[in-house]
Amino acid sequence: MPLYVVHPGVDLTLELYVSDQLEAAVAVQWERVRDKEVRKTYTQALERRLEDLLKDCLDWDLKPPTPAQVSFATVLAMRLSINVPFEALNSRFHMAMFLEEHGAKARAPKAGADTDRRVGSGVLSQGTKPRKKSDASGADFGDPSNAGSPASLE
Repeated sequence: MPLYVVHPGVDLTLELYVSDQLEAAVAVQWERVRDKEVRKTYTQALERRLEDLLKDCLDWDLKPPTPAQVSFATVLAMRLSINVPFEALNSRFHMAMFLEEHGAKARAPKAGADTDRRVGSGVLSQGTKPRKKSDASGADFGDPSNAGSPASLE
């Protein structure tokens, strides 16, 4: 015998088939919660857990945005001086659209902006040559004349 979830507003009836053992345990549990307050507490706990399970079973675009998406959208919105739309804060689909549209804008270089390139841990301005690497002794690893020096062999 299945358990039923019914939503009359949208003519939805779900038959949830569970093991005979679980079905029997649920029936015994329901008999134990005859007291109105205990039943209310049990029902509320079941509602919270069922809500989480139903959310997990939704298609990706119907789920709420992830905390990482909301954080990134907030940073983008601050950077671009815009608001994150209400729809984006409530739907992963709308959030993905917002991030795709505005993420590209945030990455695009601004007119007249500094055209620095990041290389390793240093910043190179356009027209600047990278420095050659050296060790603590000052030996230049990029200089072929140091190939046989003791400092280059350490």
